[in-house]
Amino acid sequence: MINAVIFDLDGTLLNTLEDICDVVNSVLVSNGMPGKSIDEVRFAVGRGVEELVRKIIPYDRITGEIVARFSDQVRKTYLEQGSIKTKPYPGIEDMLERLQSENVPMAVLTNKHQFSAESQVRKYLGGINFAAVNGASAGYPLKPSSKAVIPVLEKLGTLPGNTLMVGDSDVDMDTAVNTGMIAVGVSWGFRDVSLLQNHGADHIIDNPEEILGLLR
Repeated sequence: MINAVIFDLDGTLLNTLEDICDVVNSVLVSNGMPGKSIDEVRFAVGRGVEELVRKIIPYDRITGEIVARFSDQVRKTYLEQGSIKTKPYPGIEDMLERLQSENVPMAVLTNKHQFSAESQVRKYLGGINFAAVNGASAGYPLKPSSKAVIPVLEKLGTLPGNTLMVGDSDVDMDTAVNTGMIAVGVSWGFRDVSLLQNHGADHIIDNPEEILGLLR
């Protein structure tokens, strides 16, 4: 029996891609580097800011110091700029409200910085009572580590095999597989459906409402 749902944030609940791309290009240009297309940024996100930076700066410029400095700049610029273009995907709010009305425990697990994750959930999905909103913070493991999931499952009061992991990336599917959750890939996010299937998606959905059907 499925009795709880864990959601990824970027590319699953919220369309944040344009804002992320704007921030990335602002940081790159301010450091004298060429900007990136939205598709280049699309395939760079998902594994935390440091990994994003490693993928967007020229290979011969990658050093520990530069990655750390650029990562701090990306986080700072993202917070200063605000979510100008971000919005929930169509049908997301209705689906979450339905789950809440049916008392289905829900949580958000993202590799976005903790403060940004909390701020965006509060701003765009403030009417939803998530049991947890867990993002990246110092000393805390990122997806796809199963260790990132354990505290969320505890707050939900559920077991992995009774939990949907809903996301748009290979990272989310790997997280589900590593933890024994049911992997649900969404087709409207940042990655191709074929990639989600190759990383163990148990289900692919094209509309948020389909989550309700999986629960039944």
